[in-house]
Amino acid sequence: MKLILRNCLLRSTRRRTWTTLLLCISLLLTGCWERQELNELAFVLGVGIDKVGDKYNVSMQAVIPSEIAGKSSGYSTPVALYQSTVDNVYDALREFTLMSPRQSYLGHIRVLVIGEELAREGIAPVLDVFKRSREPRSDFYVMVARDSLASEVLSVLTPLEKIPSIKLFNSLSRSHKASAKTTTATLDEVINDLFSQGLSPVLTGVLMDGSAREGMERSNVQSVEPRTKLRYRGVAIFEKDKMKGWLDEDEAVGLNYITDKVVTNTGFVMGTDNRPIVVEALRAKTERKVKMLNGVPNIFIHVKLLTNVQEVPSEMDIGTPQAINFITKEAENKLVELLRTSCTRIISKYNIDAMGFGHLIYQHNPEAWSELKGRYGEHYLGKIPVHYSASIKINRIGTLDKSFLSEVKK
Repeated sequence: MKLILRNCLLRSTRRRTWTTLLLCISLLLTGCWERQELNELAFVLGVGIDKVGDKYNVSMQAVIPSEIAGKSSGYSTPVALYQSTVDNVYDALREFTLMSPRQSYLGHIRVLVIGEELAREGIAPVLDVFKRSREPRSDFYVMVARDSLASEVLSVLTPLEKIPSIKLFNSLSRSHKASAKTTTATLDEVINDLFSQGLSPVLTGVLMDGSAREGMERSNVQSVEPRTKLRYRGVAIFEKDKMKGWLDEDEAVGLNYITDKVVTNTGFVMGTDNRPIVVEALRAKTERKVKMLNGVPNIFIHVKLLTNVQEVPSEMDIGTPQAINFITKEAENKLVELLRTSCTRIISKYNIDAMGFGHLIYQHNPEAWSELKGRYGEHYLGKIPVHYSASIKINRIGTLDKSFLSEVKK
């Protein structure tokens, strides 16, 4: 009998112990204390920031869900643009609630557009809030509004893609892969470039072609040719966090080759009859090395390309080994000249290390970098010997050896 009572008492004690333990653990569980319903959120996909005096004009492009879902609800546009002039960027989130019935949600931002005036003054203060906040992801693209305001860029309605911010994101991603005239830069990449030794960030410029007022009207996407279009043109070069100027297309292409950011690209060489032969780079790889020669750091840039011949306005017969060798050598020489010219222009115009030569030396030999920087200061770029080379392989020339244009003329 005593044994039975002892077992019952033991089981009762265990139950109380487990119950107490579970109650204590439950106090540590927060549950969904910060939950927000979807119908309470305004999804912001694009943010634009301009400088207005000593204040910021922050534009937030929010999606109208019913317009995207396919069932019209009476609205005329798929997005709404909320603007507020504030002392700091974070205040714009509070101002948003004064204009919108929903709370802003920044977890799906695709683009951050910075006005050119603000870019020239310095972008670090406005990037801080996006990096510090727990809500935005850092995979969105940062770009500069060229010859226009960031708010105007975000107000333009676009065909094919209903949401302008998605259009800007996809267009930059695809143009960078198809052409080396633009470059992509996410928030993390920009901040990393700002803090790296011997490296400066570059951002693609977005240009508004047309009137901002016409671009925000529904009629802009109801015609075969939109009156106002958004297009990428030029690359903004920065010294630390301040924009110093624009690179033209050739300079941007050369810079992308030097920094190993080319996916594919198209160029041409002149045939023996002085007519063009168009060549497309299918794969590109740039090897960057530092070698110490006589105590001086030398940089060696070697670009490897796998190419196809895509168009032959020239009447040259390209089906022979001699012709292939000729095209290959001409393309290699032209590419090397492009690299050299682009680098020389950037250094002579801006003296900014967008190529990352200083960072390359710092990674290879920190002592050599310290000596170089200590001896020449900010003018070290002109003291670094840079050697360029290229190797190009032609994979295919198409189904024709010689163009049929000469036969058509006969």
